Amino acid sequence: MITLTKQNKVSSQTQLLDLLNQTLELEYSLIIFYPRIANIIKDQETKKLALSLGAASVGHADTVAKAITKLGGNPHWSFAPFPTGVNLRKIFQEQLEKEKLALKLHQQITGLVTDYTLRDNFARLSKEEESHIRTVENILNRLG
Repeated sequence: MITLTKQNKVSSQTQLLDLLNQTLELEYSLIIFYPRIANIIKDQETKKLALSLGAASVGHADTVAKAITKLGGNPHWSFAPFPTGVNLRKIFQEQLEKEKLALKLHQQITGLVTDYTLRDNFARLSKEEESHIRTVENILNRLG
């Protein structure tokens, strides 16, 4: 019986680390491109919104990477290539889907984490993702 409990704990830990690394890769997918994307945007308010998303993503990636390390895992850092054919509307439509997926992942992680501090961090990230979804929708509206 003890072995089964240990196996379940290891399995849950592996599942949690997999979700965390998936979240990290998602958060990090466009981070380094936000300044470049913002430079393309002519409207100053829309540019500011895009830069705020980039800054928030850096913070989210850092929180997720620290959680992975705290749980004994290794953060998987990866960069996506810059989107081809700079179509801002398409970039932000894809970003909207990523924000929605990040929200689901943060909510899943919140339900799996047993450490109270980590749980609070991911509950906070979930609320921030809801705000990011609204920000991206605002950007899309501003882009026409």
